[in-house]
Amino acid sequence: MTRRMACSLTMDAVRARTKTVTRRDPATWKTLVPGDRLTLIEKGMGLKKGEKQVVLAEVEIVDVRIEDLNKIATETGGFQAALDREGCGHMTLLGFAVMWLASHGQSDMIRLMPGGVYVEPDGWRTSVRRIEWRYVEWTKPGAA
Repeated sequence: MTRRMACSLTMDAVRARTKTVTRRDPATWKTLVPGDRLTLIEKGMGLKKGEKQVVLAEVEIVDVRIEDLNKIATETGGFQAALDREGCGHMTLLGFAVMWLASHGQSDMIRLMPGGVYVEPDGWRTSVRRIEWRYVEWTKPGAA
């Protein structure tokens, strides 16, 4: 059985097979290496009694590396392509950074200013574990 990774914020992009990258806290997924397989699920925690994990896809890891959050701005194809690969193409670069920092307990790096939202320079330098994958053929157990 492969390890499972929740994709609750980007389920639609996983279902559409357009999400191929995720950024996670560098303290997590430390043993993940290219060639490993993961089962992507809707959510793994906070399930109500009787609820089961919903499998979205099976993927093979292509690349894993630690980098600063701001590297998303200089990825091949530009930041918009990087956001698309994250399943967040509808967001701005700033919006993605705010969402990532807030969802990873680093809201102190975000400031609400008269002109809008601002991310502290240290927020942009936050280390993330960038995980890239490719989708593999997967047949739901019991399917013909």
